[in-house]
Amino acid sequence: MGILIGFDDTPYGRDALALGLQLAGETGEATTVATAFPDDERGLMVAMNDRHWVAEVRGVAEKKLDAARAVVGERPNVDFVTLGPASASRALHEYAEKTQPQAVVMGSSEHSAIGRIAPGSTLERLLHGAPCPVAVAPRGYRRRTAPIRSVAVAYDGTPEAEEALAVAVRVAGRVEADLRLVAVSPRKDDQLPTVLEAARDRLAGTVKVTTEVIDDDDVVESLADLPGEHPDLLVCGSRGYGPLRQILLGSVSTQVIRKAAYPVLVVPRPAGEPTA
Repeated sequence: MGILIGFDDTPYGRDALALGLQLAGETGEATTVATAFPDDERGLMVAMNDRHWVAEVRGVAEKKLDAARAVVGERPNVDFVTLGPASASRALHEYAEKTQPQAVVMGSSEHSAIGRIAPGSTLERLLHGAPCPVAVAPRGYRRRTAPIRSVAVAYDGTPEAEEALAVAVRVAGRVEADLRLVAVSPRKDDQLPTVLEAARDRLAGTVKVTTEVIDDDDVVESLADLPGEHPDLLVCGSRGYGPLRQILLGSVSTQVIRKAAYPVLVVPRPAGEPTA
């Protein structure tokens, strides 16, 4: 399966839809737009005993998907599904485990500033333990018309960074974007330029790659608001312990995804890494 987009008929759902369609690329990567029902936790107990109620709320979810269908238009390879009855985070998590998408795409909270990311409760629950990469669209992203042409990846040669780099390369290739390898060090590290150059050399002939080492004590602020021209997408890994192939947000990635000035895609830690 390709891209899974968590959608409801709100501005933030439309932000997720816009980013998800961009990540699918112009070649038409298979995409599923999903709406969960009910959208209120208090409805779950009712759902166990009232089939008529379930049919009613499923119908409401289908009407929400009609709004997504209107945006998608005639674009090929897009399916629309309703999930439930369950909370949105649980429904999307279980569906992602079953279908193994390349990424789940979500919108930001209504409390985020325009152009910034702030995870809401559904996204927070989905991020912790997600079985696949999760991309988050900043508030207002639905208004963006420019394509993704620059993908940055936080890279320092660790297994988590290698996993993030592999995902970033696939995305950059699909959307025909340049790749920017960025390392942020709170203290000067003479080895980082060599690490980045080695990664760039390995990628020669696949995508256009640039490298950059940022000497800054504040890693979070540097990644959340990269100097110079902002990338169209930042890819970063999650911390190196916890269940295999799940996202467990460490302190840096947690804060970056709360502050970023552009979409962020968080990648689960790689399989085969030892737990701590």
